[in-house]
Amino acid sequence: MFKHLLAVVILSLAPVYGIAQSAERSMTMEVNATVRSVDAETRTIVLDNETTGQSEIIVAGPEIINFDQIEAGDKVKAIYTLGIAARMAMPDEMDSAVEVDGRAMEGEKPGALTGTAVTLVLEFVSFDNDASIATVKDSDGMEQMIDVKSDAGRAFASELKAGDMVALTFAEGLAVGIVEE
Repeated sequence: MFKHLLAVVILSLAPVYGIAQSAERSMTMEVNATVRSVDAETRTIVLDNETTGQSEIIVAGPEIINFDQIEAGDKVKAIYTLGIAARMAMPDEMDSAVEVDGRAMEGEKPGALTGTAVTLVLEFVSFDNDASIATVKDSDGMEQMIDVKSDAGRAFASELKAGDMVALTFAEGLAVGIVEE
């Protein structure tokens, strides 16, 4: 369920333009835990991380709907994704930001998702292939240097010409909730 929700966040945040010339890189972390205890008065939850064996204490704020459904023994899953994508900018495209937030409906298992994507439209200046450094100008005309870490990113940057407009999208998403066993 939460992989589907996180996919919805990422797909809604990452523009799809059908342009072949692009590069992207992402990382996803998944954490599974078991609820050890719940204190309804303080809204404190003790979680045992199933991978590390360590315990975490979490205070659930008032935004957590259906808190009263959380019980010792419940399984919790958290999926976090972070990504960056570079592509040729669309004509007249401008810097933008998108945020997505969602919570479980009344009566459903507790859960939430959130995501943010920021797209910066930059003018390409140059690429130093030996140092893997791209130089770009932002919308204010300020030059910035970007360390290009991936092979796909270096291949993308090496094909650009001075004056090309590039869109860099930074996306982050998190989905957390009680899952069925």
